[in-house]
Amino acid sequence: MTVAMIKSAFIKTPFAKPRAKMQPVGNRTLVNLPNYFATDFSGAGYGPDEVRTVTLLGHKVRIKPVLKSNTFHFGDGASLGPTTSRGGGYPDGDVKHTYKKRGSASVSVTTVYGGQFAVDGGKFTDLPGTATITGPTQTIQILEAKGRLVR
Repeated sequence: MTVAMIKSAFIKTPFAKPRAKMQPVGNRTLVNLPNYFATDFSGAGYGPDEVRTVTLLGHKVRIKPVLKSNTFHFGDGASLGPTTSRGGGYPDGDVKHTYKKRGSASVSVTTVYGGQFAVDGGKFTDLPGTATITGPTQTIQILEAKGRLVR
């Protein structure tokens, strides 16, 4: 068994596609309101630190995707990353973006996975190379609040 064989199995791993989660929720926001973004790996496939086991030449090989970086695409020409952050919600999240104009934007996250492997219950070892996975886009509406006097 060679590292090239293990790397081939790593590349064939059905990786979890990163999804952008946003606060405020509901895929609607306001112009000039800070929005908090986070990466969600809860869909199908193997996300960071989840272990996939394959058999190669009669040996059990555990393959573990490792988060190398995320790049958040905000859909208005701006992005953040690459960063090792997964983001988070209000008030402590460190991935924030404020939209300056009303309209709609297609938000997504691109994740670069590295990998580790272990053969027959041994210790995990870093695997050379990476896999880049772009998650699905989500359309958000950016609205403008208008003030008005009410009696």
